[in-house]
Amino acid sequence: MVQMSNFSPVNGWLHYTNHPQPSPEPLSRRKVDRRVDLNFQNASEDDLGQGFKRYTWGSGVRVNRNDYVDFRLEAQRNEKVISAGYLTDPIENIYSVQTGPRHSNVMIVTLHNAATVDLEVYLWLVVKD
Repeated sequence: MVQMSNFSPVNGWLHYTNHPQPSPEPLSRRKVDRRVDLNFQNASEDDLGQGFKRYTWGSGVRVNRNDYVDFRLEAQRNEKVISAGYLTDPIENIYSVQTGPRHSNVMIVTLHNAATVDLEVYLWLVVKD
């Protein structure tokens, strides 16, 4: 079997194995460099059917290299957050430090830009009413 660089076979699937080296600074001592609030009023809506909806924000948010950014994605009060995600331009090493609901209609996504360049980040949020 030929071993591909940075990939290892597990149960017939190839898994990326080039994990970043841990920072010598414990996560509890790191600080978030800034917070970005995005809400449904500034987003585009896509009806996904059966009460599900996806919000996307058209303009990217610049995340400087080595920065930690907290994104607060807010839906309407009557909606429940289900999941969230992001895309980058260009595709580089950016990592989700944490993602989770803060309130029933608010999702928090904390990202760390481990790349050597600044990135534009585009976020999305799936909700159900």
